[in-house]
Amino acid sequence: MVRRENLVVNLFSVEKSLWSHPDKPYITHIQNIADSFDDRAHRIAASYHDLGKLSDEFQRYIYKKTKQKTTHAIEGAYLFCFLCEKIDSDFLPIFFSIAKHHLSLPNIKDEVYRYSNRNENQFDEQAWLQKIAVIQKHINIECEHSTESFYQLLKVFDMNFSKFAHIEGFFLFKKCYSRLILADKFEAIFSKPYKNISVLSDEVIETHLQTIQTLIDQKQKEFPNSYRMKARKEIFDTLGEAVENKYLIKAPTGVGKTFIALELALKLAKKRKDKKRIITAIPFTSIIDQTHIEYEKILGEGKVLKYHHLTKYGDDNQKDEQEQFSQKIFLADTWHEHFIVTTFNQLLYTLFSNHNRDNVRLETLRDSIIIIDEVQNISRSLLKSVSFVFNEFAKEYNIDFIIMSATMPYIYKELEDFKELSKPWFYHEKNNRYRLTYQEGLGDFENLSEAIEKEKGSVLCVVNTIAKAKKLYTSINNQDTYLLTTHQTPQHRKEIIEEIKQRLSRGDKISLIATQLIEAGVDLDFDIGYREFAPFASVIQMAGRVNREGKHQTPCKVVVFDYLEDNNAPYHVIDLQEEKIKAVLKRSKDEIEILADMDRYFVDVKEQTTSVDLQIYMENLEFKTLFEKFNENFMPNQPWKVSLFIEQYEGHFDIFIDKREELFEECEDKFEALGRIKELEKDLGLYTISINHHLVEELQARKHSIQELFGRYVLPFGSKYYSKERGFDIELTDLEEAFSD
Repeated sequence: MVRRENLVVNLFSVEKSLWSHPDKPYITHIQNIADSFDDRAHRIAASYHDLGKLSDEFQRYIYKKTKQKTTHAIEGAYLFCFLCEKIDSDFLPIFFSIAKHHLSLPNIKDEVYRYSNRNENQFDEQAWLQKIAVIQKHINIECEHSTESFYQLLKVFDMNFSKFAHIEGFFLFKKCYSRLILADKFEAIFSKPYKNISVLSDEVIETHLQTIQTLIDQKQKEFPNSYRMKARKEIFDTLGEAVENKYLIKAPTGVGKTFIALELALKLAKKRKDKKRIITAIPFTSIIDQTHIEYEKILGEGKVLKYHHLTKYGDDNQKDEQEQFSQKIFLADTWHEHFIVTTFNQLLYTLFSNHNRDNVRLETLRDSIIIIDEVQNISRSLLKSVSFVFNEFAKEYNIDFIIMSATMPYIYKELEDFKELSKPWFYHEKNNRYRLTYQEGLGDFENLSEAIEKEKGSVLCVVNTIAKAKKLYTSINNQDTYLLTTHQTPQHRKEIIEEIKQRLSRGDKISLIATQLIEAGVDLDFDIGYREFAPFASVIQMAGRVNREGKHQTPCKVVVFDYLEDNNAPYHVIDLQEEKIKAVLKRSKDEIEILADMDRYFVDVKEQTTSVDLQIYMENLEFKTLFEKFNENFMPNQPWKVSLFIEQYEGHFDIFIDKREELFEECEDKFEALGRIKELEKDLGLYTISINHHLVEELQARKHSIQELFGRYVLPFGSKYYSKERGFDIELTDLEEAFSD
């Protein structure tokens, strides 16, 4: 045996008969992982992370000579302590990446204390030392070690933890951990080193830019709009030779921000020469489809990855490497595409989460451009922390952020190195599309229904909950009235929106009753608007769906009215600013007057907001607590939701089950079968909704036929509790549901 000071890749003495996975030589697996990144810390972590697989116990497990699974990570972390070259700033990140590469990152100080405390570690001393001796023999390395020395070394870190706790340490941990788990999973599936996608080429970018220009020219020909063209020119003139890494676009609805942001991202990618991805993050799954469709018009069919919670695979309980899914699914989960449309959840989880499943794609954010659309939907208590994270990741991961909204919160007060591309005149010089006013006496269904029915043009009415939307829809109840909530399937919502567009284009007098989902990303144009009282930003977003194209010569009416029955919407009193907003709106406000009021609103909200300081948890390397605190404030008081599949014909879900079984029988490779099943599930997503779990319990209490299969409930075809027009509908006075996406 030889003594070796620094084990990086020492594979030549490992027998080829030792395996990392069934039929995969251990040395091949480790070498491929180590070669995935040209990074010293990564190569060291790769060399150690699977040393436990060289034990007799694990080799027996791989060949199913025993069903007893054994550990294989802590052994590598243990040996790393005695074989590492030196104790430096990389030590703890490497140690914990090895020890936790199939788990989540913990609060590091707590875990250091646990590892350094003999009472917390129940080593079977004799068995442990025998296992380590076998591993040492296979790698032909010897060193002095003992469990007592292991405890003592970790105690030194525990006592001197403050030296390692800082924001630079946070990024060292995230980088080391994310690179190891990405390379490890990639190699397990593809049997080769991980390789990132190529940089976006000038030719590809130029092709897409030309397509955008063609679409803009076509739209201008059909619907001439000098204001929109002037605003677009201003944005790109202001960009100029900018060198900042964050860009803000604050512009009214209807200016064409979706196309402008994508064009801006493409031009930045062409200028930077090193960008691999353009990622667009949107607040709600309910509006991803429309953005995805618009992007594919420019970028090509099948060229844009649509990714949200229904497209994820696996969970924290699937820790067995034999449970990896197919190549196609893994590439989707790691955003292995040039263009991605996703949700705030998925993007922010990647930045804040301590979970293995979220960090596996962290490395793929490097060298990207990220568009944050409708940023006002991020919880105001998190805006300071989110701004800090954008600042830091922009520097550490070479990310350019494009942040945009018609109702921009004061996020720019916390941003560093940013450039605002929009101008105040975007609001002042805009055609006066609507006039906003607060009207008393409409806070009951009868009066509101009567007011809507009397209108002579098309009407959009937005209320605060699904239950209120259904009740109002019922009270009007004619063939020219539509309902739109997240209790209708994505496919039915898409069909209803398309039908509404066609009828609006013909000038039909129709009414739409909807929840908040209509306020972002849905391109509809009504003559008149009604909005139940809500935060000012939400009111303005809804107003942008009235006279959107400015076809009416005089401003159209948008009425804000009192809460219907009671205020059970998920809004905080600080966001509402009820007395001030009602006082402002008692005198009608034209659209061009709104900017000053909107700015004052966000100043008031900011001054009354207690920000959650997540930076302190990042600096203290409290990864578990960081994600817990983020979640508490990102989605507070959310009810437990379950997925409900709505059968569209007799035996709809049975067909999926039959095809699923056929694939398992046809495919020798289980993981290929799982990947093809994922394709089948796309159809299920079109007819799947999220509902409060109490509603399922009520169905079961009513003896209604409903099954739970493969992680979702199935509502049989023909159920009286679902229709395309009303969506899922069950009368429960005590279970009103707020809007959700």
